[in-house]
Amino acid sequence: MKLFEPIRIGPFEVRNRTAFAPTHMGHAGPRGEVTDQVLCHYSARAKGGVGLVITEGVGVLGKYAFSIGGGLVFLGDAYRRGLRNLAEVIHLGGARAVAQIIMGQGAQALFHHSRRDLVAPSEISVALAEEHMPKAMRGSGPVQGETARPMTVDEIDELVAATVEAARAMKMAGFDGVELHGAHGYLLAEFVSPYFNQRRDEYGGSFENRLRLPLRLIEEVRQAVGDRFIIGYRQSGDEHIEGGLDLAMSVQVAGRLAEAGIDYFHLSSGCYPRLNWTFPDEEGTLLPEARAFTRAIDVPVICPNVHDPKTAEQAVVEKTTDVVSLSRSLLVDPDWPNKAREGRFDEIRRCRFCCTCVKSMNRYGTGVRCTQNPELGWERFIPRYYPFA
Repeated sequence: MKLFEPIRIGPFEVRNRTAFAPTHMGHAGPRGEVTDQVLCHYSARAKGGVGLVITEGVGVLGKYAFSIGGGLVFLGDAYRRGLRNLAEVIHLGGARAVAQIIMGQGAQALFHHSRRDLVAPSEISVALAEEHMPKAMRGSGPVQGETARPMTVDEIDELVAATVEAARAMKMAGFDGVELHGAHGYLLAEFVSPYFNQRRDEYGGSFENRLRLPLRLIEEVRQAVGDRFIIGYRQSGDEHIEGGLDLAMSVQVAGRLAEAGIDYFHLSSGCYPRLNWTFPDEEGTLLPEARAFTRAIDVPVICPNVHDPKTAEQAVVEKTTDVVSLSRSLLVDPDWPNKAREGRFDEIRRCRFCCTCVKSMNRYGTGVRCTQNPELGWERFIPRYYPFA
């Protein structure tokens, strides 16, 4: 299968064209540190045969409101040892290791925190109506967030400096690269989006000004880490909201990012007010968007929401995408790549799109769970997932 042929991403060869998509798990320690559960969770997916592991978003500033608990962070020297262990575990499983860097959720953090500000590019709030939720999440009523305050230029400078330092730390920890999270309405995405960004300074207004922050991040991160390090970027192909990024504009953005030196482009879709596009109810919804990017830019394109190995193979053969990224599929079955490579398609456990994984993020306080995989969240107690097993 072409899906399991190597591919070059930036300076490195990746053993196949499958990636573990960044997936918040809620398994980090109380201060965002790497735990044994985090290590065994990623060990399971790397051992399962995936070519590239992109970690869940690693936060780089603790001063802004952030609504998802149990996530990884990098806030200084105390976190370096755990991150080094994480990179090593992924490499022991045979995969390349990329750490996603998340600058914040922006207005999508929804609510002010007693000790942290709710910030965004502009004074804006977000709302989610039930008709725009994934089907399995409907019934709980609409959500209306509070109004975020605009970030100051000094705060933007601080955010850039924290991101650059985190990227430098990831390289020192042994990661092969970083992915800048500019997708589905998070803070960096909000700066690029004409829906969220209503600023009138050098970081808003025109297309060029809205691109100023991601282009600055790419330039300064590259200066800090050098050429032998992957810099990826994740972005929604279409925000699917009136006044937001549409596909044509997103392709234009991707072209500029590729010129600036990113090594791959990782597709997503939607934003919080259109959550049904970020968590689709069926597979393959992003493939038409992926095709637009593979035809427009010269760096590898990674497309998520492909669950069936045959669909993935067809997408790669037809050059609809260069790599498929698996999130829910690898939560359900960490051995998806190995089973697909060996032709054991009937043995693969399948995602049922029930969204228990999404709902369990905040609702249960346990970290992410899966109705089809009772082992999810308990990998630290299962010997075959130990790094040296």
